[in-house]
Amino acid sequence: MNITVIGCGNAGLIHAAKMIEKGYKVGLLKTSNITNEDFFSLIKSEGGYNVKDETNGGNRFWVKPEFITKDVELAVGFADIIFVTTTTLQHEWVAKLIAPYVKDGQLIVVVPGYMGSLIFKRYIKKDVVYSEWETTAYNGRIMDSLYVRITFYNPRNAISVLPIKEKDKVVSVLSKLFDNTRYLRKNILESAFHNPNMIVHTIGMLFSASRIEYSKGEFWMYREAFTKSVINVIQAFDIQKNRILNRFDCDSLDYFEAAKWRNEEDLSLEAMTVFESFAESSNKGPSMLKHRYLLEDVPMGLCLFSSIGKVIGEDTSIADSIITLAGSLLERNFRKECRTIQYLMGNDDIEEKHIVSVIEEGKF
Repeated sequence: MNITVIGCGNAGLIHAAKMIEKGYKVGLLKTSNITNEDFFSLIKSEGGYNVKDETNGGNRFWVKPEFITKDVELAVGFADIIFVTTTTLQHEWVAKLIAPYVKDGQLIVVVPGYMGSLIFKRYIKKDVVYSEWETTAYNGRIMDSLYVRITFYNPRNAISVLPIKEKDKVVSVLSKLFDNTRYLRKNILESAFHNPNMIVHTIGMLFSASRIEYSKGEFWMYREAFTKSVINVIQAFDIQKNRILNRFDCDSLDYFEAAKWRNEEDLSLEAMTVFESFAESSNKGPSMLKHRYLLEDVPMGLCLFSSIGKVIGEDTSIADSIITLAGSLLERNFRKECRTIQYLMGNDDIEEKHIVSVIEEGKF
């Protein structure tokens, strides 16, 4: 099984490393000329990079991908599975870039999704199956030259599949790559709404804006931001989120319970205990408001959420308030640059039945 990972940031390099460690043939494709360019040039010249895996006793190993390239035709043609690990802001650019080279029968995994598989479907006319993840199987960071650190493992990694009829086949394949990736969400909408970044990144940043600016880099969001009153906002958001999920035959699931389910082996623990433990082990930051926690998760996540709620007549006032206030903080209009269900489906005249069709079968 040949795998191409698109994206040479933290997620791409970490997941490529874990698949190579298992013996799979994995190549890396970089599609931008902006972020991590120096690191890319270095690992390309060296032919690989070092990994320290703190989820496996601090195991250190050298990763040598099949290729490290910007050659799109080579990378896409090599793959049975294509992992897209770029930010969701880059989905349309990546879809256009790879579309001429995609082949029938490939599996495209979009990490994270925010229903981005619908963008890829718009440009790719081949017989392709998609999987969307709400978060990553592993977390970590590029540390310095030739060194990637894996710091966190999600014991349970839930995915969705489009079209739904291919779910058993896809889970069978992906669970071989990552042992924790054997759990299913009902559809790509459910995966999008359970992306934790849409909730904690945006709410945590918004209610800590002055602290972030004042602290000049000495801000620890997961340790500082989520006081009782801010947790009240998350819980109010959960109520509105679950009402929309229920309309699409998805179960209610609150943010902190979802986080416990993903992050903790022992499900007998209290959800807040798990969250507090995660917070203590989290990294410092963000250090500025112009950060992907707002620049990505507001327009790609909250705006999508809001647009779906409005189509079916459900209240999205918490999300709408965050969108407006985040835009004011950054002096930009997120609603003019955002992902909506209308944009994803290429149609302004959307009804609930149309959303059901597209999330189950991929039919626009």
